[in-house]
Amino acid sequence: MPLAAQDVPAELAPAAPTPAPASTETYPRAFFDRFYPQTALELLQRVPGFSLDAGAELRGFAGAAGNVLVDGERPTIKSGGLEDFLRRIPANAVERIEVTRGAQRAGETAGQSLVANVIRKPQSFAGTWSGELERNPAGLVYPRGEVSFTAPLGAWSTTTKVNAFWEQFTFDNIDRIRRDAAAALVSFDEETLPSTLRDAFIATEAQRLVAGGTLTINARFGNSRFYQETGRDGFLGRLPDGGPADRRSDIRFDSEFWAGELSADWTGRVSQGWVLKLLALGSFEDGEQSSANVVAEPPGAAPVINRFASQDLPIEVLTRATIGKLEGSLRPEFGIETAYNRLDSRIALEVEDASGVRPIALPASDVRVAEVRGETFGNLVWVVAPRWTVEAGLAAELSKLTVSGDAAGGNEFFFVKPSLAVTFQSSDALQLRAALRRSVGQLDFGDFAASANAEDDRLLAGNPDLGPDKTWRASLTGDLRLKGGYALNVQAFHEWRTDVLEQIVLPSGVPGLANAGSARVWGIESEAAVPLTGLIKGGLLEVSADFRDAAFTDPISGQSRVVTDLTNPEITIDFRQDLTEARIAWGGRYEPALRTTTFFANEEIIDRRGRRLTAFVETTRFFGVKMQLEVRNIGQTRFPRDRQLFAPDRSGAFIGSEELDRERGEFVKFTISDQF
Repeated sequence: MPLAAQDVPAELAPAAPTPAPASTETYPRAFFDRFYPQTALELLQRVPGFSLDAGAELRGFAGAAGNVLVDGERPTIKSGGLEDFLRRIPANAVERIEVTRGAQRAGETAGQSLVANVIRKPQSFAGTWSGELERNPAGLVYPRGEVSFTAPLGAWSTTTKVNAFWEQFTFDNIDRIRRDAAAALVSFDEETLPSTLRDAFIATEAQRLVAGGTLTINARFGNSRFYQETGRDGFLGRLPDGGPADRRSDIRFDSEFWAGELSADWTGRVSQGWVLKLLALGSFEDGEQSSANVVAEPPGAAPVINRFASQDLPIEVLTRATIGKLEGSLRPEFGIETAYNRLDSRIALEVEDASGVRPIALPASDVRVAEVRGETFGNLVWVVAPRWTVEAGLAAELSKLTVSGDAAGGNEFFFVKPSLAVTFQSSDALQLRAALRRSVGQLDFGDFAASANAEDDRLLAGNPDLGPDKTWRASLTGDLRLKGGYALNVQAFHEWRTDVLEQIVLPSGVPGLANAGSARVWGIESEAAVPLTGLIKGGLLEVSADFRDAAFTDPISGQSRVVTDLTNPEITIDFRQDLTEARIAWGGRYEPALRTTTFFANEEIIDRRGRRLTAFVETTRFFGVKMQLEVRNIGQTRFPRDRQLFAPDRSGAFIGSEELDRERGEFVKFTISDQF
């Protein structure tokens, strides 16, 4: 929240407004009035041709930057994400949104070709609230509510958000069919799979002048719990015939965590045109998971029970200092960052049957992973000519990682991360950008420890020898913006990845994650906004379409395939019509089918999602509040899954398959929201 103008020292006061450059488009708050937005996030969702990017899972604070600034600065938050932060800001606290093509400043949004800057009003009071009821396909109704407000508090400007929700998701008509290598029926399971999620969090930001600069404090704390109950009636070698099942399985999975984050940053000018920024951030997440798989064959017989329990406590402490120049044709930035990350993980497995309880040994079931990391970097924005801008960056990182407990190991890493981008403003409407960048992925410390999946009966060992994956990414972006709200942003990219993380059979003989080789990934990512004023009054069509492919030599089969978890295509088509005079809007979203492939050491899983259709209608005609009725999964959405099984691994013999056919019915949501 920006400070009141009268409280800002002269050396920090902004210069008199100047016309925005051709590479910047300004959307005043009044531009969004016809959409009746409630939060800053809703404002951004209505910016033509702009799609929110919350940032990648990369090492370093700047490396994971998204494409949104708030008052010219990147929000100093990690937990909860950028979307949650933007939901804290009431729409009436926003003065305007500036969308910039190409860098105007080094570092804060490194690698982004399109950046939105949310400019808030000077110190003021504003708030928004919403209440929601949702009905799931089973007829259960559950609530959601949140309130956020900005307010002066003495010398502080504050923004606070409180939210809580409880929701249950179900799948309908779930059939799990297992076949052998000859396609003969092995088992047919009829399954129910209700899952419940509840969240309650409070987040706040406070800002004031301190020592000639601006001090900002962010905090977030809350609790989340997810639990799922799976019931299966199994028929062995036959289809259901209305009679009793041959086997009964009940699986309960329960996960809960408490999470907190606290950060403080200070920003101030230290000399003409130079700004110093200091940041300190700490976070933790204390979580527990448990599952029990109870199998009775036949139903009513003494069961066999497989139990799994885990405890995880990740913590992170990060400090960062940068100094950069904001003005002139050369805008350098220099900085240093240090971080300490640690994960304590413990897992326990046991089987209980007629002979008693037996623990199951699993490699790396009780481990501590710790990493100390330091990075120094420099970035430069060079305005070569009115239409040409060059961005260059170089970062050097040194880290030491240690693994102790049931698995011992460690490693030291040194990475150099250069980047270069050239932007050409061909005209006021068209901008072209070419970029090349090397990035280093963020390790998930949970992969160093063992894990289990009761639903698929899968055990994975931890691997103490993991290292981060590295990527060179080359991209060419074209951004076209025409009068009337027409916008098109298209990016073609090619990535060269090394030390790709994939599942293999570890030296212990148990499957697990490892650095498995090199891969290439390429594709096109695009966003378009097309006002339909000439055809439909107040109509707007927005399309997002991403197409990706990859080539990776499988370390098990030796064959070329895509990388794990690559989804293709990802397309959304949104239509909206705003009838301003009637104070009514309606529209919908269409998402074509997509597929994602996941590779394990001894199985391959293809997850599909059928086409998905959503429709809504909203109005502000009644009681002075905004009301919206939304229906998702119209006509049901299918989620089929095909699982191919091999022995001893995917280089061996095909031993069977499992088909999982799931459908999710219609969810109906009614939301009331307003500002104050």
